[in-house]
Amino acid sequence: MASTSLIPDTPAGSQVRWYLETLASAGGNTSAADFDRFSASASIRTPFPGQGEDLMEGWRRASAAIGPFTPTAIEQNGDFSVTVMADGLNNARRFSFRCDVEEHAPHLIKMLEYQRLLDVDVTVREASEADAAALSDLERRCPIIMGDTSMTIDRGTDYFAFTRLMEEAIVSIALVGGKVAGVNCGCFHDIRVGGKVYRTLTALHLRIDPQYQKKGLWGAVSSLFGQKHPEVVHSNAYISVENKAMQAGIANAPNKWTVNATRLQLSCASSLAGPSYGRPATQADAPRIVEILNACHGSEEMYVPYSVESFTARVERAPEFYSWDRLLMTDDAVVGVWPAGEKIRFVTDSKTGRVESRRGLVVDYGFITGAERDLESLLRAWCAQLKEQGLDTLTIFTSDASPGSGLLSSLAVASESYVVWTPGIAEPPSAAMYGIYVDSIYF
Repeated sequence: MASTSLIPDTPAGSQVRWYLETLASAGGNTSAADFDRFSASASIRTPFPGQGEDLMEGWRRASAAIGPFTPTAIEQNGDFSVTVMADGLNNARRFSFRCDVEEHAPHLIKMLEYQRLLDVDVTVREASEADAAALSDLERRCPIIMGDTSMTIDRGTDYFAFTRLMEEAIVSIALVGGKVAGVNCGCFHDIRVGGKVYRTLTALHLRIDPQYQKKGLWGAVSSLFGQKHPEVVHSNAYISVENKAMQAGIANAPNKWTVNATRLQLSCASSLAGPSYGRPATQADAPRIVEILNACHGSEEMYVPYSVESFTARVERAPEFYSWDRLLMTDDAVVGVWPAGEKIRFVTDSKTGRVESRRGLVVDYGFITGAERDLESLLRAWCAQLKEQGLDTLTIFTSDASPGSGLLSSLAVASESYVVWTPGIAEPPSAAMYGIYVDSIYF
């Protein structure tokens, strides 16, 4: 790295100079005391040692992620905010580092942010219903590649259907020349890890037009989330073990969990479909449903226990998709399903040909210990209902140590394993003992 002498000797300048020099030297002269440079609520959106990671290894990883660079220009916004522009090796990439600090001594870092500078002129904004057709078209043109298999998600005319069950979702789009070139959905919700509740961002359904890939659009289209909610500094993601491109991208990232989440596919067209069972829930059943769900999942990592109020809000958020009548229950078990296949089609292409699927999604499920057969009968009843609606598959999530995992796996015709990644949040030891809860709405 060339000299950092052009960086001003201001409170913000001193802090960003420390970061850049430590980054360039891959952690030379660093110590645990350097974490005292940050405020308790600091937003760190740049390569940095992860929680629980060896300090020197973390700096080596961060340095490798950026590569050699040369500071080229400075943008100041007073003494407490500075942005350093830099060029990568052989000017192959341009990027910036922004540092904001508190105005009172010792001027702790409030925000440290890395951003790729774009090779094209891009406008980023929140999407609206008027963008639905263009977004569905973009997603159809950007299949997910998993080894020799590709999966295309076709959301048809209602692109935003998947967002309506979420507590808060922001669909961000990037436009080049006025045309949609990228999209990312940011979902803000709570997770519980190691007994602590974190407000997190889950980013879903990122798609970049092939002609604009590797030009910095990923960072640009995701920047809107931080602008909307700068106070949310944690995130989480589920990445298929078969998605080699994404696995390579996070190969050296900290806070990847050793315990995987599992998505199971139950065939509605098989003998799994069974007779009617249980009854549709009503709002009056909310206390018992909450009791069942919390008893079943309460020990799992990522699960935030429901209250009657929070569960009622979830069920009544988008009643055209999911409401009380979509919850089948007995006294000791419950299964709630969104027939997502009415809106979304999955197309899988492989060496053996093309398979199209329309799926139901288990949104909520639980059972009291000893009521596993009630759970199974409710799932079989749902498979029969979905089959009558023209859907072929029922999707449910679990993990190896989760309650009912053995039963659910025995009913499935296919399973997919996903790496759990929580940047800045270390995997708790209890994940291997109690399992991981996946909220399918935020998957």
